Amino acid sequence: MTTPTTIALASQIAPTYIGGLAEYQRHLARGLRVRGVEACSLCEYERHPDDRLGYETLPWPLHILKESLPGQMTQSWLPRLSTRAPQWAAWLAGRRLIMPRALSPSAIHVTGTGWDHTGFAMVRWAHKLGVPLSVWPAVHPGQWGDAPIDLELYRRADVVFCQSGSEQDHLARLGLPPEKTRICGLPPFCLPDGDGARLRDQLGIGRRPTVLFLGRRDAGKGYPALLEAWKLVLPRHPEAVLLVAGPGEPLREKTLPAESYRDLGLVDERTKADAYAACDVFCLPSAHESFGIVYVEAWSYGKPVICGTAPASRELVEDGKTGLWAAQDPSVLAEKIHNLLDAPALAANLGAEGSRLQRERYTTEAMVAAHLRAWQQVAASR
Repeated sequence: MTTPTTIALASQIAPTYIGGLAEYQRHLARGLRVRGVEACSLCEYERHPDDRLGYETLPWPLHILKESLPGQMTQSWLPRLSTRAPQWAAWLAGRRLIMPRALSPSAIHVTGTGWDHTGFAMVRWAHKLGVPLSVWPAVHPGQWGDAPIDLELYRRADVVFCQSGSEQDHLARLGLPPEKTRICGLPPFCLPDGDGARLRDQLGIGRRPTVLFLGRRDAGKGYPALLEAWKLVLPRHPEAVLLVAGPGEPLREKTLPAESYRDLGLVDERTKADAYAACDVFCLPSAHESFGIVYVEAWSYGKPVICGTAPASRELVEDGKTGLWAAQDPSVLAEKIHNLLDAPALAANLGAEGSRLQRERYTTEAMVAAHLRAWQQVAASR
């Protein structure tokens, strides 16, 4: 099968910001270039609306797409149509962007969902060029990525990449033909050279046992449950420190001793890597995940992980082998943390097994190969 020569990576917002979907696109583009495949980005907006995020410069072409006159005239209709008449919304959205005439990619890859509307213009462009069209939606069942307008986009694609079997099964239950989907995990996106000692010195926590939470500070990620669980951890482990990082309100838990936690805020890549290196346990008891990249990143530092009830997380983390399963019940969650802080040998074994799994299965090379294989299969079938 012929290897594609140029891939157009499309998304609503340029993948310059610091965030999961942008990191995925940057890693994919870099991995493609290592394989001799050029990449370019096509986007509607150059900047993310959250101005707190950091930015990176892309070392490949970035095309900011302009809206067509019909697109400008019908833009206000799309939100309501997307809910009430998704097929009509898809038709209109397919005609709202002006594509670069000089660009002729071998395949077009959309990162996003139907609600972004950008993907429908890419579907129309792919049909015009006669090239494969794939989508990476990162579906969170019941939260985003599985509305009727989203399914309209996935049905029009040649390939939909799922990060887990549970995501694939969820889309199949919604009527997406299984033959359209491919499962592809993710490599760690974090920097590989985190310095835990540096962060511990900065925070003044020395060698105290440390648990890291990295994610959105909401109920879906299990943040409130973890704060309650921490109150139950401290009587047995009074020296333990909870590191909290990620978007959301600053930690001002008056019922927790100030010395028992450190709020890192919205961290940059260097601090994130240092936090992984510094922690003894990584804990994110999510109820909803499309994959769980943070567990893979923690494994890359040899750390034991505690996941929640999200089906994708439990598919990724094997209970008692690469981590521990918990629930958003503070007493259950506290007991899992106790299990690892009480038994350093168990924690080390879980971290080592997770590290082995990450190196074997979740690498940039494996991710890029899965994408190339899918595009080649679609092209060969035509």
